[in-house]
Amino acid sequence: MNPRALHSVLILTALMFVPVGQAAPGRWDVRDQGAKGDGRTHDTAAIQAAIDAAHRAGGGTVWLAGGRFVSGTLRFRDHVVLHVEAGATLQASPRLEDFPTSPSVHPSYTGERITGKMFLHAEDARNIGIEGRGTIDGGGETWAEGPYGSPSFHFRPRLLHFVACENVQIRGVTFRNSASWTLSFLECRDVLLDGFRIESRENPDIEQPRYYRVRGRNNDGIDLTDCERVRVANCFINSGDDAIVLKSLSPTGRCRDIAITNCVVSSNASGIKIGTESAGAFEDIVVQNCTVFDTRCEGLAVLSVDGARIERVSFSNISLRNIKGDALLVRLGARDRTYRTDAVVNKGAIKDVMFSQIQGGRISALGSAISGIPGGMIENVTLRDVVLECEGGGTREQARRVVPENIKAYPGSAMFGGSLPAYGFFVRHARGVVFDNVHLRVGRVDYRPAIRCEDVDGVSIHRLRAQTVPDVEAVSLANARNVVR
Repeated sequence: MNPRALHSVLILTALMFVPVGQAAPGRWDVRDQGAKGDGRTHDTAAIQAAIDAAHRAGGGTVWLAGGRFVSGTLRFRDHVVLHVEAGATLQASPRLEDFPTSPSVHPSYTGERITGKMFLHAEDARNIGIEGRGTIDGGGETWAEGPYGSPSFHFRPRLLHFVACENVQIRGVTFRNSASWTLSFLECRDVLLDGFRIESRENPDIEQPRYYRVRGRNNDGIDLTDCERVRVANCFINSGDDAIVLKSLSPTGRCRDIAITNCVVSSNASGIKIGTESAGAFEDIVVQNCTVFDTRCEGLAVLSVDGARIERVSFSNISLRNIKGDALLVRLGARDRTYRTDAVVNKGAIKDVMFSQIQGGRISALGSAISGIPGGMIENVTLRDVVLECEGGGTREQARRVVPENIKAYPGSAMFGGSLPAYGFFVRHARGVVFDNVHLRVGRVDYRPAIRCEDVDGVSIHRLRAQTVPDVEAVSLANARNVVR
């Protein structure tokens, strides 16, 4: 027989004797470890055993298929990927005792060196991930409405919390119904978040009051805290709190080299936000090709209030719709909250922020704001090719309103205590602001100017098209220096 033909026959013969159902090399089926997947049995031990076995073997894929697997905290190990097959669900246990806290070498949100309560947890792990077309369910209603009586933020388990991990990839799955933050990453590096869905919005009707049906549970979509080299792409996020938010808890930490692209987000708070927790630095961040709709607070926000330095941030090709707060908010404040023991608060700064090719409709009467504080000027903000249609309806009295500084306030749409003296952009304590090809219009007659600038230096306004009533100027200036129009 021809040697090549003989080789093929031997291979086929060997395959005939592989037992049916045997796991492929490098794959650990949790059922082989005793998991039932019947929606009643608690499969924590079996799933964790599969994770540990894959880790001991040098790495591989832990496989969940064909059932609802109830589990408490699962801890990822190096070189292990969790695969949740289409039709399978990994379900968070409703039992408090299944989510223990334990010591940690890394400080938590409050600075304590504990893990807190987590459903999926990893610490100092390498080459880990989650994939598949199945569902991971956080069972959020158990913690906010069930037997635990709406416990505090630090009591409810986050759906996923990875700390100081490297080379993380999450793809494809649906995360739903988190009891707290959905996907949380603290001090992680080289993270790819691609093509998954988050459905974690307990009060979905944006036209109703925020908690019209049940209490909220701080269920952010994605939180990136002091992380570097992160790509977020092709995701749909519908969250009960901020959809995508970057944070910094350490005055020496930083969020850096982050790209967010091709995402569709909606939120009962902010859409895409840098801050509010803002102790360290945020730099080299790009957000592009995204749609943001139905948000209770800001559509896009850049916020430094705890001493953060923010620079080289770019938003481009973004569509906004039905934004109940500010469409765009850039805020430098001085709340000066600390999150680490004996932390020293840095001097905050925001500079080199660009918004380009931004379109928005059904923007609230608040419009947008760029506001520093006395002695703290925001620098070099460019708005180019921006088209916004705001709700309008402002009065002449609102146009004359003196806006309080509120330098220590929580940064958000409500921090100024009411309407702003412009329907489009309120700019204060800023240097080097450029408006280039900005088109502003209103849905109802508005007696406020389109743009109001107070204590500004170096403002350039080119190709502005703004809808106004006959006796109201498009641009109003007070203590404005070096204005080019």
